[in-house]
Amino acid sequence: MNAFWDPARLVERLSTVIGIPVVPYDEEGAVDRDLTVALTARLIRNGVTVLTPNGNTGEFYALSPDERRHVLTYVLSARESATTVIAGVGLDLETAVADARFARDSGADAVMIHQPVLPYLSADGWVEYNATVAAAVPDIGVLPYLTKRAVTGAHITRLAERAPNVVGLKYSVPDPVVFATTKAQAKDGLLWIAGLAESYAPAYWQAGARAFTSGLVNLAPAVSLEMLEALRRGDYVAAARVWRRIRHFEELRARDASANNVSVVKEAMHQLGLCRRDVRAPSHPLAEELAREVTESMAHWRSAVPEATGERAA
Repeated sequence: MNAFWDPARLVERLSTVIGIPVVPYDEEGAVDRDLTVALTARLIRNGVTVLTPNGNTGEFYALSPDERRHVLTYVLSARESATTVIAGVGLDLETAVADARFARDSGADAVMIHQPVLPYLSADGWVEYNATVAAAVPDIGVLPYLTKRAVTGAHITRLAERAPNVVGLKYSVPDPVVFATTKAQAKDGLLWIAGLAESYAPAYWQAGARAFTSGLVNLAPAVSLEMLEALRRGDYVAAARVWRRIRHFEELRARDASANNVSVVKEAMHQLGLCRRDVRAPSHPLAEELAREVTESMAHWRSAVPEATGERAA
């Protein structure tokens, strides 16, 4: 194991807003390298210290294997000394292991293992899948991404006992009661990340989460960080004020089983001159009516959007 890897220190660094960057495309539909770097630098410049390239907002499943690796290296090239990078990995077990090793060798601090997409997932199989990936990279942190109620606290404990580099979980089951129960059943010492972004962060924080993911940071990092500081203070009234400001925007992302999750973010970024609105199938750009609704949803926090210095309008 890497002598310089400190699990406790990693958990401390991860206990914050975890930004999930979008992947911008150029006019030919390819990943735009320079804009990826510029947008990463914008996030870091505005206070986001943890990034997960190749997350769901980064269209993980729409990228080719080479593109996923390129995106990771572009983000890593823009990191600063205080930046923690968690690389998204997943798909079949061989690919997940290979990408995890690539991430480690490229300088990522941890990997986030996407929820396996096999329709016949078993809870025991989930443990085996994540343990195998974790064993391949014992000298960096591992954060499984969990979306299934069938995986209980007992399964999570079994995984953590088999894989000591599993330092926490991105928990995305949309039920605060199930979250609280699962956390109570699991072993102590894990970092629980509210994986459904700002919408669920206050409820999950009260049950023990100490970090949350965000796609909103691509637009208005200060808003997400404002919620984080309120939650850290235990000021749930202030956190609720932030929640109300972003509720319409986040509801648009969650509508129709999250069909337009990424499309809403990219539409907003396009309207702000940050990148093109393009997404890859099976996602689809928004219809004009929904694009107007995105404009309306930004009215409550658009003043918090930083200048697009260093990025080029698309």
